[in-house]
Amino acid sequence: MNEKIVVLISGSAIFDLSLLAILSWFKSKQRPSNFWLGWMFFAAAAAILDNVFIYIGKGSIILYHLGLVLNVVWGGYLISFTNSLRNSYRKTITFDWRLFIPAYLYFPFFILTIIEPLWGNKTIQMAETGQMTIFGMFYNAIICLYTILSNVFLLRQEYSKKIRFNTTKLQKTRIKEILWVMLVLQLMAFVPFMFKFDVRYIILYMPIFGQIFFLYVFFRMTFSIQSLFESNSATENVTKYAAIKIDGDKSDEIRERIIKYIECENPYLQTDFTLSEMAKNLNISSNIVSMVINSKLNCSFPEYINSLRVKTAIELLENVDKRNLTIEAISYECGFNNRTSFYKAFKKQTGKLPSDYIKNYDKNKVAV
Repeated sequence: MNEKIVVLISGSAIFDLSLLAILSWFKSKQRPSNFWLGWMFFAAAAAILDNVFIYIGKGSIILYHLGLVLNVVWGGYLISFTNSLRNSYRKTITFDWRLFIPAYLYFPFFILTIIEPLWGNKTIQMAETGQMTIFGMFYNAIICLYTILSNVFLLRQEYSKKIRFNTTKLQKTRIKEILWVMLVLQLMAFVPFMFKFDVRYIILYMPIFGQIFFLYVFFRMTFSIQSLFESNSATENVTKYAAIKIDGDKSDEIRERIIKYIECENPYLQTDFTLSEMAKNLNISSNIVSMVINSKLNCSFPEYINSLRVKTAIELLENVDKRNLTIEAISYECGFNNRTSFYKAFKKQTGKLPSDYIKNYDKNKVAV
């Protein structure tokens, strides 16, 4: 392929993806899922930038490290992004360090190239001739496998009847659509590369797949998916709250008051806590409180309160000092009025029963 065409396509992809990353991060305060979407865009842009410099014979070990370390955990971005969409009522960015273990595995190679620069020079020289060192093959294999397997794992969860997420039927359909499109493009991009591990394939074709892949995701999310998650079951709520007139700034103010009240008072720990009681304490009508929770926190009042109770239950279950409490005692301490409702809410949010969660937590803790 003509060098000018490769540089032009790559430059266009780098610009587009970098711009999308900045826009996504800019919107991450309103939608935490955009934080991870931004890293998905930025990691791809960094990889293409590294590749085009290698292609024109001006490769840099710094760019090489940046491109690999950002993409070796691309599967972690994808899982974090999808989980954030599934729990769109959460307005904070959550980070699970376990999803980014491959980045820690990259650290020894980074140190090696600092201690022994010849390794870095050899890596770039081989890349410029379309070859890879054993380290390059290893980390690129992680990128391909982690990305594809993460996508398969997320799709399997979506089709599982045992796992329930805080999403409507329409939202689940849209998430499946995104994951399927991602998977198809990933297979088209990565499978041929994994058979040959030819750097030239990445350099020549990744920018094209990157453009198709990320532009689709961005525009699909912007014009349909993301708007869907701004207000959970928005269509269902239009009629219900049609008579309530309140501007966006006022809604944001009420949302902040609700969150502050919840954080300071922890009223959800009371088994008889109701919407009316919250509205009375905030000195706001119940309909307005309900509307703001639905539109700004993307869930109903019961779902919001149960999510807070489950979060508290998880903290208690992970606290060794509280292990002497029975499951039933923990459920009451978190505000549930019976064990059945606790089990149902816990499994809906985590996909596991409390007892299974403890076993899995202890197992992972021992493994670490």
